[in-house]
Amino acid sequence: MVLDLDSTAAEVNLPFQFDLEHEQGHWRLYVHNQDETIVVDSVLVKGDSIKVRMPLFDSEFRGTIRDSACFHGWWYNFYKGPGYAIPFTAKLGRQPRFHGPAAPSAVALAGDWEVHFLDGENSEPAIGIFSVNGSHVKGSFATETGDLRFLEGITTQDSLFLSTFNGFQAYLFRAAIRNDSIVGEFRSGHRWKQAWYAVRNPSFTLANDETLTQLDPRHPVAFTLPDMDGTMRSLADARYKGKAVVVEIMGTWCPNCMDQSRMLDELYGKYHNEGLEAVAVAFERYPDRARALSAIRHFRSKLGIEYDLLYGGMAQSDSVVRKLPFISKLKSYPTTLLIGRDGTVRHIYTGIYGPGTGARYIHFKERMENALVELLREPAV
Repeated sequence: MVLDLDSTAAEVNLPFQFDLEHEQGHWRLYVHNQDETIVVDSVLVKGDSIKVRMPLFDSEFRGTIRDSACFHGWWYNFYKGPGYAIPFTAKLGRQPRFHGPAAPSAVALAGDWEVHFLDGENSEPAIGIFSVNGSHVKGSFATETGDLRFLEGITTQDSLFLSTFNGFQAYLFRAAIRNDSIVGEFRSGHRWKQAWYAVRNPSFTLANDETLTQLDPRHPVAFTLPDMDGTMRSLADARYKGKAVVVEIMGTWCPNCMDQSRMLDELYGKYHNEGLEAVAVAFERYPDRARALSAIRHFRSKLGIEYDLLYGGMAQSDSVVRKLPFISKLKSYPTTLLIGRDGTVRHIYTGIYGPGTGARYIHFKERMENALVELLREPAV
């Protein structure tokens, strides 16, 4: 499938690969991004029409079947409003993700790169993480507030092409490889583009993710918010007293929050009997409360989450500070607090290095698990 990000010129195409199967009267679609496979069960084929509803994020494809080898139409991302639609074309056949003269690049691309995403006079630092097999490239970008998911693509002798699609994010990276540097453009959907560059620098590091989010000492670490059934829950409830508690600030629309929730649910299952509690506060993209609560229920059901999810309100620039005033400023979804048995915050993690970052994800998970084990060893107050 190709998303046409510039339909006026038809020159900016974001490709991704998928499988479509029909078994026992049911259609199923599998989206592939690098090592990620997204299973899509909601596929409706009727006459010459096809509709594909993404499983976790509020988006869908609406298309017309042209013949047995092609269908085309529009992808709608409802988080961005009813008018956000990108044309697509899907063609049958085992094809490469990117068409063109794929070839090993003249410069060794594998490894870590110092990256800067440019925004006027400002730049956002990142680390480009690439593994290469011939002309096939897999990787991601680790930023100070998370990562840019599972990227996959190719090189030519002097260029790099990467893409990913997960139902919310549609990312395309195109770049020129110039001796010891990479200069490129990042596209997110059809409304956002940003210049970036990368250089080799083995000593380059990002800010410590435990130093980026600060507590406001004027406010106690406390909240009272509704769960999915409308019951008010408080951090002061008896179930949390004397326990090590993880507080996850997230949104069901956020792919990195999905990674964090899966990881946290695994740790919760492993250590709950030893005194670990967890609670997520979800800030959603719908002004309608009923629709927001429905999204939270769907998210919890799809991921099989066992810990509590509370509703914080709509995800706006000041909503977290209003509902959770002990956070001086939210820098990233997710942000995760680890609270000791005595009720004090011991660690705050801004963002997550997800599975797309490989070894960084393993290290991130080990670091959080080790911190939780230390908290659980403390005596109950």
